[in-house]
Amino acid sequence: MIEKYSLLKEPDKTMFVFEKNGMYYGHIVKNKTEKSVAKLLFETAKYDSVEQLKSEYPAQEI
Repeated sequence: MIEKYSLLKEPDKTMFVFEKNGMYYGHIVKNKTEKSVAKLLFETAKYDSVEQLKSEYPAQEI
């Protein structure tokens, strides 16, 4: 895993960024709550750079 961040438009979800064969992709996970465990929602398409991935799935500003 390269990095993780909360999604801008969906703060209850976290993006985990990975690299494989020079391409970058992410797993979007619904955050753990008191009533449910964390859950993988889907894997993104592959991108040439982390910046391209982040432009499609922007990070929440802290």
